[in-house]
Order: sequence, then C-alpha cells, then structure tokens
Amino acid sequence: QNLIGTQLSQLFVSARKRCCIFIGKSHLTRLLRSDEAMASSSRSLFALAATGALAAALYFYFDFKTTNSAAPSGAAATDGTFDQAKSFETFASYIGTPPKEGPRRFAVGLNSCVDLIVPALEVFKALGAEGFVEGKDHDAIGSLKDLQETFRHFFEKGGAGERFVSNGDLFKSIVTASRGVKAARNFVGGNAALMGLTIKNKVKHLPQGEEVSVLMGGGYGPELKDMLSSHMILPEQAELEVDDYHVILEYPSGAEWGGVKAPRANRFIISHDITNAQMQTLELFQPALESFLPEAVVLSGLHMLEGENPEFRSKRLSDFVEMLKKIPKHIPIHLELASMALEPYVKEIAEKVLQYVDSIGLNEQELELVANSADGPHKEVTTRGSVADTAKVSDSLYWLLQTYSGPSSRLSRIHFHSLTFHLIAHVEGAWNNTDRAVAAGSWACTTRACQSEDLQLDQVTLRFPTSFQVSTSTSSGGKLSISSTEASIGWARGGIAFNLSPVYVCNSPGSTVGLGDAISATGLFYSVLNKKKATNSA
Repeated sequence: QNLIGTQLSQLFVSARKRCCIFIGKSHLTRLLRSDEAMASSSRSLFALAATGALAAALYFYFDFKTTNSAAPSGAAATDGTFDQAKSFETFASYIGTPPKEGPRRFAVGLNSCVDLIVPALEVFKALGAEGFVEGKDHDAIGSLKDLQETFRHFFEKGGAGERFVSNGDLFKSIVTASRGVKAARNFVGGNAALMGLTIKNKVKHLPQGEEVSVLMGGGYGPELKDMLSSHMILPEQAELEVDDYHVILEYPSGAEWGGVKAPRANRFIISHDITNAQMQTLELFQPALESFLPEAVVLSGLHMLEGENPEFRSKRLSDFVEMLKKIPKHIPIHLELASMALEPYVKEIAEKVLQYVDSIGLNEQELELVANSADGPHKEVTTRGSVADTAKVSDSLYWLLQTYSGPSSRLSRIHFHSLTFHLIAHVEGAWNNTDRAVAAGSWACTTRACQSEDLQLDQVTLRFPTSFQVSTSTSSGGKLSISSTEASIGWARGGIAFNLSPVYVCNSPGSTVGLGDAISATGLFYSVLNKKKATNSA
C-alpha cells in the first residue's frame, strides 16, 4: 500500500498540484494543495486515489462510453499499432448492403441547375484578375473586385465557398470567360439534384429486384432535363424555358494566385440564379410530395436566399417552414446547409427551421457560422492549415443538439463532414446504423473525389491521426484510437451518441464539387430513423 501510495504521489505531483474530484450530486471533493501535503500521508493518498479511480470509472461509464453493438462502431487500438493497408481494405469492404428497413422513395428539393466547371485560375487570367487584393468575404458579389476579394478569402485557407452575383452583366462576362477555357465542362448542379443522383445510384448496392425512386423538386431547363430525366421523376410544372447556370471555380492543392498558395484542393461557386435565389419551385414541390408519397425528404437551397433582402428572406423561410409542418413525423427530413456569410440570417435559420427537420448536414465553415450566430462553445473549430479539430467539432455538435433538439423539436441528427474526418452525432435511440452510415459517407467522398470506385492505396492518404480527443472539456473529454479493422468508432456523451470515420483523402482529386452532397446523401441512405421515437416526439 505504501509503495503504491508513493508511486501515485509521484504521478500526481508531475501531473497537477491542485486536483478536485466531484462525484455525482454529493460533490465529494478532495483538494491536494501541495507536493508536501501529498507526500506526507501515503495512506490518505491511496484512499483518495482509490476514490478518484472509482469516480473516474463511474463517470466514464455513464457519460463517456465507447459503444458496443452487434456491428461494433470501432475499438481503441490497444497495441499502439495501426496498419494503414489493412484499414484501407476495411473501408473498401466495410459498408455492405444498405439496411433493408431504410427508405427507398426519396423526394429531393429545392435547388438545381447546370454547373459550368472550370479551372479557377484560368478564368481569372481571362478576366485580367491577378488576385493581389486583401481577402475579404462579401455576402453578395457586385463587382470584379468583390469576386477577387471573396475568392481569395476562401482560397488562402482552402475553404469551399458559394456566393450570389448581384450584377447580372458581371455574371455574363464570367460565364463568357469560363466557356472560353479549354477544360470547361457542364454537369448536373445544385445540392438537391446532386443528392438525388447520389441516392439513385445507390440502387447498385441493393439486392436484385429492389429499386430506388427519386422525385426532384427543383427547376430544370432543356439541358438539365436531358441529364436527369432517366434518373429521376421531374414534375412538369417545374420545367423552365432556359437553364440556370452556376460557375464552379476549381483549384488544386498548392495552386498559387495573388501571391498565396492554396493549402488544399477546393472550389468556389458563383451564380446569378433567380429561380433558386427566390425558391420559386417551393409551391410546386408540396403537391408533388403529396402524390409521390416519399419515405424520406432531402432539402437544400436556403443559402441561395442570402442575396435577397431580409424581409423577402424571412417570408420565404416562413413559407418553407409551413411546408415542413405538413410532412408526417415518421418521414425523416434532412436539410443540407451550404456556404453563407450573414450571421443574422444563419441564426434565423437555426431558430425558425431546425426544429422542423430531423437531420442536418454541414461542414466546418457552416458549423462555425451557426456556432458564432448563436453563442456556441467555439468560435473556430479548425486548427492551423484549416483542419477541423475533433474535440471542438464534437463539443459544437453536442451543443447544437442540446440547444435545438428536445420534446418540441424533430431535430435529432447532425452529419458533419470535413477533409480528414466525418462525424455523425444523434440523440441516443433516435437513429440506427449510424456507424456504417458515417463510414459509407466517408468512402463516398473518397471515390467521388478520385472519380473511381476501384482505388489503390497509393492514390489516397489518411491524414487523420490514429488517436484523437473527443472534447476540450476535461470532464467530458477522453482520447480514442482508430482501428485498422473498423471503419468507424463511436462514443456517447450526455444522451448524445457519436460515430466518427476518418477519410482517405484523394491525392489527385478529379472533382471537388458536390462532395458534401454525396457524403450526406450516402450517410442518409444508410441511416434508419427510429420511427416509433419520431412519432412520439413533438
């Protein structure tokens, strides 16, 4: 006992001179005031250490526990080794067949368009824009200078961004310059349309004979109709005379512009799209929903309203909420957020909309914006190099669900995605299969970025550390390790369950647009809402 007490004394001295331990409601407190006090009574220290160990064990069990189930979400590596080749093989074979109780009829809305995808620096060269400006975010772009400043704001940190171009003539000149670039190509665009395509393509993972049906509730012109008509149901009322175009300005990792170098590959999106900016297809979507009888509803496009005046935005948000209220609670509703700049508008979305959806998807920039607009725990969730911090992200998702879920709210799930890891947080018992869902989203990101489902290890890099912190709080924190034999790892905290999956980052990405949409849509396809719990909620 004396030997153990002496060893523990030395350990405690080196770690901390003052230590308080609180146990449950009794708030049992022991305070070690100095090295000398600890060394003077090894027996007292032994008793304190035993009490502290018991407290830590009880706390860890009840408030922070690694999950275990028939399909385990991950296990901490106990031997200190990590086999990346084995881990890569695990990812490639881990996901398996989607749960048979999951939805097969999806309604997606509201934003859709044709994407004009171009190398950003070639377009700026054609426009005579050299980029030697100060990076500055603008909520809408009215001039070429605004465009350069906003693009640089995202470019220098490798962040994804999207802004409305309020000047129609400027946008036409950008489109003209973009079409003159040799590498320019057209593709399906808009979060809703991209998520719909992703979901439809999941039919190949289903048993033979099963089908996936997708209703697309966004507007479409002649070109987009040709791209989508064989994949989705397109309501006749949503057909447009001409297509809406978005310009996708892509750049690779290490690209140099205006004297700065991009830390990672990404894209910046611009548009002058009135159909989506005013959500003109919203009133057409509701009757189409009622006749289609969806098993899940996937929505996006609220970010497009940001360029409109505050009164119009508020009115359309209220119209959007009225549509949500009519969707039965047993049908999961997912809302995908996207790049925005105005904190008051983001706060309005959080306060008006989140309680009427079951799930949201977002990245680190959008998470920071929501947290900053509503007094979240961290103003920033990234470290140097714009890499998301697991502890801060976990804290922020926990705060979001604690703040916006509850008896009068449908919200119970958040799917966070970043360059190096993805994390699904959900109210315990509200969703099933999230361990495989988060891994499925991670692998979808890798294969889409590399534009291949037949990948080799030398085509990708695992940039996520083998061990990570789950919270910045000493009372809720802990360190977990990823395993070579599991594609995700899980834990719980205060009634919220977490499932994390690292990402194999594509070394030479062939695409940067639509990654978040592919991630969230895939994760949702593999997730199952506990309908009984949803029906009993608000």
